[in-house]
Amino acid sequence: MAVRVGEGPLLERAKEIAALRAAMDAARAGSGCLAMVQGPPGAGKTSLLTAAVDCARAAGLRVLEARGRELEREIALGVALELLTPPVTATAPGERARLVHGMAAPAAPLFPGLLPGAHSAVRLDADVLLHGMCWLAANLTGWDRADATLPMLVAVDDAQWADEASLRFLTMLADRVGKLPIAMVVAARDGGAESDVPALRTLASRPPHRLLTPAPLSSAAVDRLVGDAFPDGGDGLAAAVAHASGGNPFLVGELLRSLQADGGVPAADAVAGIVPDTVLRSVLARLARLPADAGRLAASAAVLGDGTPLRRAAAHAGLEPAPAERAADVLATAHLLRPGDPLAFVHPLIASAIHADLPAFARARAHHRAADLLAADGEGVEKIAGHLLATHPEGDSAVARVLREAAGRAVRRGDPAAAVRLLHRALPDEMSGERRGELLVELARAQLVAGDIGALASVTEGLALLGEASAPGKVRALNLLTQVRHARDDFAGAAVAHHEALALLEPGSAKWQNALAGYLMVSTFHPPLRRDGERLLAPVLAETRRGRPPDRPGLLAHVTLRLALAGAPPADVRRTAALALARDPLVGPEGHGGLLGIVVHSLVIAGELTAAETAADAALSAAGRRGDVIAYAGASYHRALARYHLGALTPALADLEAARMPYGEGWISAGGWIGSLLARLRLEQGDAAGAEQALHLADKRPADGMDLALVLDSQARISLLRGEPATALDTARAAGRHLEEIYEIDHPGLLPWRATAALAAHHLGDHRTAVLLAGQEAERARAVGVPQAVGAALRVAGLVARPGPDLGLLAEACHTLQETPAVLEHARALVDLGAALRRAGRRNECRQPLRQGLELADRMHARLLAERARTELHAAGVRPRRAAVTGIDALTPAERRVALLALHGHSNSQIAQALFVTIKTVETHLARAYRKLAITNRRQLREAFGPVPQA
Repeated sequence: MAVRVGEGPLLERAKEIAALRAAMDAARAGSGCLAMVQGPPGAGKTSLLTAAVDCARAAGLRVLEARGRELEREIALGVALELLTPPVTATAPGERARLVHGMAAPAAPLFPGLLPGAHSAVRLDADVLLHGMCWLAANLTGWDRADATLPMLVAVDDAQWADEASLRFLTMLADRVGKLPIAMVVAARDGGAESDVPALRTLASRPPHRLLTPAPLSSAAVDRLVGDAFPDGGDGLAAAVAHASGGNPFLVGELLRSLQADGGVPAADAVAGIVPDTVLRSVLARLARLPADAGRLAASAAVLGDGTPLRRAAAHAGLEPAPAERAADVLATAHLLRPGDPLAFVHPLIASAIHADLPAFARARAHHRAADLLAADGEGVEKIAGHLLATHPEGDSAVARVLREAAGRAVRRGDPAAAVRLLHRALPDEMSGERRGELLVELARAQLVAGDIGALASVTEGLALLGEASAPGKVRALNLLTQVRHARDDFAGAAVAHHEALALLEPGSAKWQNALAGYLMVSTFHPPLRRDGERLLAPVLAETRRGRPPDRPGLLAHVTLRLALAGAPPADVRRTAALALARDPLVGPEGHGGLLGIVVHSLVIAGELTAAETAADAALSAAGRRGDVIAYAGASYHRALARYHLGALTPALADLEAARMPYGEGWISAGGWIGSLLARLRLEQGDAAGAEQALHLADKRPADGMDLALVLDSQARISLLRGEPATALDTARAAGRHLEEIYEIDHPGLLPWRATAALAAHHLGDHRTAVLLAGQEAERARAVGVPQAVGAALRVAGLVARPGPDLGLLAEACHTLQETPAVLEHARALVDLGAALRRAGRRNECRQPLRQGLELADRMHARLLAERARTELHAAGVRPRRAAVTGIDALTPAERRVALLALHGHSNSQIAQALFVTIKTVETHLARAYRKLAITNRRQLREAFGPVPQA
């Protein structure tokens, strides 16, 4: 549709075009935005989109175009790939590797034959895939190369018909355009069921965005158009056309064409009774007056959809090439089709009217013919499936096979709702018991992912149809039933289903081990299933202690955790962890490194901090190569955990920045773990308000999650710093109760809650309770045999001893911790010992531990501890040095991270890619780092940092 006077400008759209130009200018400045164009059918959205494309090309922007099509809504990522495939194809082969570098790597398999890594065997889930596509889109702009940035317009029309996965991709991209040279213009209908799409509403709400809602044409604009068509029509005719069309640009144009087709100058009275539906019926009347071949070709084009080659439409209509070409020209002259090949209607409303005019059974048969033609031409199953959805079932298993294949692709590409629709349609065409059972299980899996409550009924019916001969299929179905029942809070039923699945597998086999590991990944952190999982794991643990551990990495990860929690010798925990990590630093390609997290946490619990950091380093490298942003974030969190205990507080804060990235995009499952650790780090800086703010990351965590104990302990520490010991004592005890009563875990290496509670009781003046709690903590630490836990417990016991601090216990704590890598805890013990010696009047003896503690605290940027050490030294008559304002210790987390990446050989553009910041930001951080390190170039970084640390 075009609201134009000849080749003149769009009428009454100056405000909208100005907004679109502003979006282009913002993209050229490096900070784009989303412009949503919404309005009823025929309001002029496509014309505005065309204007945006023309403007972008004139300004030198790269243009990516796509449109939604009603028949292609089941093609997962169809719109997204229509956007990305042309520019990827146009990129020089030597440059394509850059497009899928780093976090863009998951997108490579979508472009077989075009991009390196397109045949990767690692299957990632839909969220990671979509995230990779966003990075690919960013890389197409050269955003990370200051000398080669190419601003870009992403233009999508008829987004109400876009597939859900593409809408999610567009939403994720819209969240990033504020930092990228990308303008997004998305046009969609509003009002009506077809535009009531949750994913579309989510997209429309993303900031920064502009909402453009083109208004109906005014009477003056309609008068101008009527005057162009009928110079002698008079004011009455213009008023009648304006009333009949409601100012809708498309309806104005079609009404005028219909009146022109009638010949002569119409009277105003002839128009007065026309309503919008009548205008569309007049299109059909106009079509009926054309030659029969034109009508047949128009019907075939409406069935096949826009973009259909003339050759295919002719075959569908039963026309030879020459008559088909003549018919296409006739339809173009009648302003029903656009001129040229492939065929496209001048407006979707015309196609819809012609399609709806076909009788129901004829329409279904026409779509069946269309599916056959697409299959013969080698088109993808998704396009074929779109037509099959519009056919009537005939018990054809071949149809079911196509629909199942299309559904599988839809799930893998992040559109489970489309898969559900495809599989529902396939059911009447698959009547065989076994095959129907498999189809129902596939349907249930898609329903589970889509949040469809019908999943339980589907998997139950499917299981009943699976025979004894299909044991692997039954196992998969039972595992799915476990997940479905768990999602419905039927924990007893979930356990029964899982036991049935294990019973079908050979005990100890690889499949049995993998199945048990999968169940433990749920049961370990979910109280209603925890004991059942522990019973199943008990024989495996017993065999491990006899020297016969399992051989599957996933199960080894869970064994490692149980050994650590049970107080097994740290060396045994380290050996089992090494077995789990031997094949893959992420302990398997699935699960986003969740099993790696279990291994690293186990090592931290057992005091094997260096091994924990090394494991997280390797996992970060693997996640980066795969482009798995969730695994990368998880490994970053776990490295931060190890570094916190190692006393590398600034690097730990930098890691937590990376760990928080997915949280900001809607993945919130780790919020409690990340928030509690970040709160502890903020407390070391003396920032109680920052610590409290960090705990908001845990606001959406599960109420009974294991991380609640960590959050409560952090809250208790905040209360202590704020001078609220009573609150701190109650909260610390609540943390311990939660962990012991719900998870039956009592290990100071995971959570030293008694130490926090003892200090709170001590400050409250309840010295009997403080001594009791500290003694229990020391006893428990010795029982698990982790030196760092023992040293930490001795420190607290020494502090709360009566009638005053026990210098012997504090000295023993320092000696114990000196032999461990737990630098932070060692620094605390040194400062506490020095302070106790000073208060005991031993001023000369107090200085050495205080100086050592201050040196460690300054090096760690543990400001609260450093200030306390300085205060004590001043009281002891010593003037300590100032905190470093130059050198490595003065670097902020962001500066340190950028400097270390540069030290490891990364270019500025590679650093920008890794951290998703601009090159200018990298240059700024490097300049500040150079100034603080008193150096002038990268080569001197090695001298400044000494032995090369990990980035």
